[in-house]
Amino acid sequence: MDLKSLNLPPEIVQELEDFAAEVERLEKGDVGEEDFKRFRLQHGIYGQRQPGHVQMVRTKLPLGRYTTDQLRGLADFADKYSNKILHVTTRQDIQFHFVALEDVPEGLQDLAAHGITTREACGNTVRNVTACHKAGTCKEETFDVLPYASAVSRFLLRHPLTQNLPRKFKISVGGCNGCGLAPIHDIGLNGIIRDGRRGFRMIIGGGLGSSPRLAQHFSDFVPAEDLLRTCEAVIRVFDQHGNKQNRNKARFKYVLDKYGVDKTRRLVEEEFAKLEGKSFPEIDVPDEAIPEIPAFTPANEFDNDPDFQNWVARNTFPQRQEGFYNVHIKLQLGDLTSDHARAIAKMTDDFAGGRLVNTVHQNIMIPWVKKEAFGNVFGELKKIGQHKAGTEELKDMTCCPGSETCNLGITHSRGLINQLTEDIENLYTGSTDLDSLSIKASGCPNSCGQHHIADIGFSGSAKKVNGVLAPHYEMMLGGRISETEAKFGEHVIKIPAKNVPLATRRTVDAYKQDRQEGETFPEFYDRVGKNYFADLLSDLRDLPNITDSPQSYVDYHSTEKFTLDDRGQGECSGAVSDMITDQLSEAERALFQSTRAFEKELIADSVRQANRSLALAARALLVTEGMDFEDNLETMRKFESLIVETGIVSESHSGVFERFQKDPETAEPEFAQSLIDESKTLIGECRKAYDKMQSEKSLRIRVTDEIAEQAKASPAGNGGTSTAEAVHAQIDLKGVKSPQDYVKTKLKLESLSPGQKLEVVLDDGEPAENVPRSVQNEGHKLVSHVRDNGHHIIVFEKV
Repeated sequence: MDLKSLNLPPEIVQELEDFAAEVERLEKGDVGEEDFKRFRLQHGIYGQRQPGHVQMVRTKLPLGRYTTDQLRGLADFADKYSNKILHVTTRQDIQFHFVALEDVPEGLQDLAAHGITTREACGNTVRNVTACHKAGTCKEETFDVLPYASAVSRFLLRHPLTQNLPRKFKISVGGCNGCGLAPIHDIGLNGIIRDGRRGFRMIIGGGLGSSPRLAQHFSDFVPAEDLLRTCEAVIRVFDQHGNKQNRNKARFKYVLDKYGVDKTRRLVEEEFAKLEGKSFPEIDVPDEAIPEIPAFTPANEFDNDPDFQNWVARNTFPQRQEGFYNVHIKLQLGDLTSDHARAIAKMTDDFAGGRLVNTVHQNIMIPWVKKEAFGNVFGELKKIGQHKAGTEELKDMTCCPGSETCNLGITHSRGLINQLTEDIENLYTGSTDLDSLSIKASGCPNSCGQHHIADIGFSGSAKKVNGVLAPHYEMMLGGRISETEAKFGEHVIKIPAKNVPLATRRTVDAYKQDRQEGETFPEFYDRVGKNYFADLLSDLRDLPNITDSPQSYVDYHSTEKFTLDDRGQGECSGAVSDMITDQLSEAERALFQSTRAFEKELIADSVRQANRSLALAARALLVTEGMDFEDNLETMRKFESLIVETGIVSESHSGVFERFQKDPETAEPEFAQSLIDESKTLIGECRKAYDKMQSEKSLRIRVTDEIAEQAKASPAGNGGTSTAEAVHAQIDLKGVKSPQDYVKTKLKLESLSPGQKLEVVLDDGEPAENVPRSVQNEGHKLVSHVRDNGHHIIVFEKV
């Protein structure tokens, strides 16, 4: 495909070319699997559990909204590259499994042609911003939050701040009560109006996973005009104070665990103040427009059909716009075939407004359907078998991919949910009095299936029974969630997977028989207590001997012995060293593209890519000097003065700053070739220098000019230190974010002789806690540590 013919923004063209080039380099063996993994995650590509280069491709559909044209494009992708299945996720995305790596570059181009990106759908970034699926049409909403949620999504996509966060970061926006699931998000926003002004109630620090947390109150009212600035301030605090050393403790919720919500709020307020004067995009709030609905002849043949009447009662919901309805389509396991997707796209064009919404419950919603079109829509859905009644009910269960494709999956959660759905439908056919119950399952403790907030939740695990390893589930009961508060389900019992259906039936029957009038399941659970269910289910911990019942030890949708041998490692690594290796890997990608452009006689493009490669390699080594510049000219100027002129790299790079400024449009082929050669040499030298630093556990063997100037400006003994220790050097690191505060401290120590002392001034909080610990881990001695006017003065002795 000719990317120029797509008329895409330059940055998207660059991303697509970068990915194609990187896959080519991987196939040639020019890049390692680990470097490539970090790169592909940034572009929404996960490795699957299956051997070989089998990938999961996750699109990023902001707020879960998309058009019928985009749905057709997604269906084409599923046919051409995947297994013909579109999978709706709990973050309102659509993802594809079993995609061959060599097909991904072309597939991404196909998606881009339909205005769809995968950028930052995975990795340590801001994930897809979700919103209430009824937003803009909900009868209960305070106001339409979609323009604001969309602005947050656009603002943070490709934002420099969000490219290497400590861990993933999730944002939700709602306008009513509960659809946005705000309490389990890093930032949860709910629209409110105060004194005639639009704004948002904000809660922060929520998240699920193996150690779930409920978001905590941050502000009763964030004015709409301050929304983007506030979100950036929160993410800045996360970027500075999140744990980049231990990914298991790296989510934003752990920052709140460490500091508490009050101190975290103060840190956010400080960052908010620093953003004074910065220009933020204006949030455009268009006038509400009702889409044009094509003329149609109402279909009346289903008026007396009980299935149709049941579907109307349970799958159609009136909008606040008079005469229009939201229609819900129930998807088993969140799956939709490509043919069914095209049929739904056509139906939406014919009888609605051409727009679709994914829900966080893994279903599809079609807004702007007239009541007169119910028969037409039901008829079209019935043709493809997507006319089942009931969404967000007992029979509409949620789960993650589990061990079918996920590297971290322990159990086959999809198989379990299929079995439970079949059982529930058979046992409670025609019953609606239990529809308020929710069931969710995850294939491991990480809660991608959101089992913590379900009435009945299951978390995959493993345990030996009668000496044999068998798939198990932790059963949790009593979970619940609204827009402002939630309560996680309690662990009640751990049972073998094959006993889960019986445990579920007993639980539902007990609720049906013993509940009080009007009592919800969480209320029932709170009243009768954990021990009531533990006793009810206690005999289900056991299994018959494997010789008597071998299938009891086999997981759902499997015929083989249960094992964890094929369970892989998780994705999304976030080590600090990635800052350097990522820059070098990207430099190699740019060099590859420069060479390719030169071979096509595209001299100006070749020079641009070679310069890009040089700047990236230069930035990698400047990181080891405690510096990180976004401006390429400043990067090259500092690189020549601090790296080239001091002999860290060869003198052949002398004058690189001047060469970097040459206009690519006037460059001759000889000049382009010389830049390609220089870039290749520099990357090799940088790799060699970095490997040496790693082997010696060193960052650099000298002090930067900047640090030396700081030491001169703050001679030993000044700075308000209360210690009587004589120091040989001093460095002021107030305002320096992690990990640069540690890098600068270590660099300065490396310039000293054993026994000499270094005085360091650090900010309160994480810098004052982490830097001393890291320096001591290197074997150096902590001499003194004194608080001074909100900062910390620390003296180290080099060992």
